[in-house]
Amino acid sequence: MKLQPLPEGGLRLLLNYDEAAMLDQLITQLMQLLQSHSGTALDPDPLFASLEIGGSEEVPEDPALARLFPNAYEGDEQSSQFRRVTEQGLLNRKLQDAAQVSSALGLGGGLPDEDTQFEVDILASTLPAWVKTITALRLAIAARIGLNTAEDHDRLLSEEETRGTVLVFDWLAAILESALMMRLSRDEDDEASDGVGSTPV
Repeated sequence: MKLQPLPEGGLRLLLNYDEAAMLDQLITQLMQLLQSHSGTALDPDPLFASLEIGGSEEVPEDPALARLFPNAYEGDEQSSQFRRVTEQGLLNRKLQDAAQVSSALGLGGGLPDEDTQFEVDILASTLPAWVKTITALRLAIAARIGLNTAEDHDRLLSEEETRGTVLVFDWLAAILESALMMRLSRDEDDEASDGVGSTPV
């Protein structure tokens, strides 16, 4: 994986075939997980899908879903009421974000040559979908393997059966950190531009 800043702002993610295929597979698994918890079909209209009302009243039993849809309040009754009217809309937005990132990878049209290098541009307009999807993947992975603290990370990294998963978790963190740094750098540049030629008070 390589990362390059774009002249007009943004970030170009350079992935080899295995990296792109792995990321696409992870996103597909995330979408399948979300769809398994969905109470309705995803509305093709993004606006209506994001406003979809409905949901369960209890925290999901699946640890990954429970991490993705935690209680919003400490009280059980308040949490159940809030979950009932917001969970489906939140779930749909996560599905939309994941679908956007998967589409950007471009693997849906068939299997390219394994020597293909994938160039994926992350722009200001697509950054939120990338950040939310990568964050959701890391939350789901952490829940699956019981990664909650730095101590857990070190222990799981040293164990053969979980080492590969932790390395994927860290790889996703590198993409996420780069995307967020891109946004921070852009915001700082915008602030500097706004201040050029201004008169001190």
